[in-house]
Amino acid sequence: MVNMGRQKFDAIVIGSGIGGLTCAALLSKFHRKRVLVLEQHFTVGGFTHGFDRKGKFHWDVGVHYIGEMEEGGTGRDVFNYITNGQLKWQKMADPFEKFVYPDFTFDVYSGAKRFEGDLIQKFPHERKAIKKYFKDIRKAAFWFIGDSMLEIFPFFLHPLLRKIYGHFGKIGRQTTQRYLDKNFRDVQLKAVLVSQWGDYGLPPCQSSFGTHSSIITHFLEGGWHPVGGGKQIPDLIVPTIEQSGGIVITQRKVAEIIIENGVAVGVKVQNLGDPDAELEIYHAPVIVSNAGAFNTYIKLVPPEFPLPFRDEIKEFQKGTNVLTLYLGLKDNPQKLGFKGENHWIHNTYYHNAIVDAEPIDAEHLPQFGYLSFPSFKNPDAKGHTAEIIVAGNYDFFSQWQDKKWKHRGDDYKQLKAEITDSIVTLVENYYPGFRDLIEYTELATPLTFEHFGASDRGAIYGIPCTPKRFDIPWANARTPIKNLYLTGVDTFPNGIMGAMMGGVKTAGLIDGHFGFLTLMAVMMHK
Repeated sequence: MVNMGRQKFDAIVIGSGIGGLTCAALLSKFHRKRVLVLEQHFTVGGFTHGFDRKGKFHWDVGVHYIGEMEEGGTGRDVFNYITNGQLKWQKMADPFEKFVYPDFTFDVYSGAKRFEGDLIQKFPHERKAIKKYFKDIRKAAFWFIGDSMLEIFPFFLHPLLRKIYGHFGKIGRQTTQRYLDKNFRDVQLKAVLVSQWGDYGLPPCQSSFGTHSSIITHFLEGGWHPVGGGKQIPDLIVPTIEQSGGIVITQRKVAEIIIENGVAVGVKVQNLGDPDAELEIYHAPVIVSNAGAFNTYIKLVPPEFPLPFRDEIKEFQKGTNVLTLYLGLKDNPQKLGFKGENHWIHNTYYHNAIVDAEPIDAEHLPQFGYLSFPSFKNPDAKGHTAEIIVAGNYDFFSQWQDKKWKHRGDDYKQLKAEITDSIVTLVENYYPGFRDLIEYTELATPLTFEHFGASDRGAIYGIPCTPKRFDIPWANARTPIKNLYLTGVDTFPNGIMGAMMGGVKTAGLIDGHFGFLTLMAVMMHK
């Protein structure tokens, strides 16, 4: 066996989610660095990985749809660069979303003008406010991106840059609910406008309007999905890392970041495939953590290293939890009228009540569910599949948190069976006959996401994008520790695209000021 600890690496990346893989690929391809990527899961990709059951059902864990993937778009250019042009995309057919409520359904088509026009047609009495909304979401999204990218510029430019985009912060920093209440009167319209809050994980009373706006503008031109499924993303990025001599290793859990004289110099690693093995030690002049700010600063940086914001990190609002029900279908869902669009199903107009609702069990149906059909988005699918995501609560499952995956007991299995039935009933109430399509079910709880993703309390969205999130000093790619960087969704929200751009930002910062702009120039001219 090769002694990996004796091999020389130019950088070490902790975690193989899209942020970590993007950063590693850019360091490998553009800077010709030899990068070691360490992943604690037994498969690569973080929330871009997928899994199969019964030889015919396939699901993507986190890649449900991605916006701004048109030819010439920034995201498309980055993916083309880090996959050497191998990753292909399929656009979802229109309407690509349906916002479903007890008394009406609103279809969403690609194109900002179409979306705006359809809203005005349904809510003509709010015409003026709707037109203002489409102007404001662009302003707030501009502020959101500007604030997320501020650290790529030299510090002496920050005051000037804040003046350029800062006045949009008055729009972007307020809560989404405050914006809605100030500008709209129609309760139905307010509900429709925030129907996609599950994309960023916060109800309107908690999310910043800039966060909301970044997601809405992201999907204005429709949704795309990688051909072959989300697993194509890591499968096609890893070879780019390996081309410069880099290595991606699974079942390696980083236990500690080694810091000497205030400088990050390496990592101590557990081999999860061999519990009796001694800790492996790897050294490199650059350490990049895609494990999230909480894990990095609270779990990986030695406790004796002085950090001024440890208590603030521990006390900051916890991320939203979800449950995901994976369904294998025995018949084509087209027989019920489904064509591959996403369905945002809501039992109420009042989204703020959803996260505080009673726990989901045999007596309580979820108030919200996101229904999608992975098999419709993947032309290579062998069997029909669906998945339903609902809001969850980690504390409801915490009594089983110390038990191992697949060994949490019959009471846990019974609870999951009851929740599964409740989630299916939610959909069945809107689409009679849906239950009869189901052949296979598998439910992932917050404990599942905690086990495989190692995130704090199984949260999947990163640091919650409340207005306070934009004032914290520990949500940056740069850290107080020399040669240690963060990357991923905690450095650039939201979702797959945000995490990927976090990887670009970190790779650019490692190259110094204006390194990000240099990288983007290269990728956009390929």
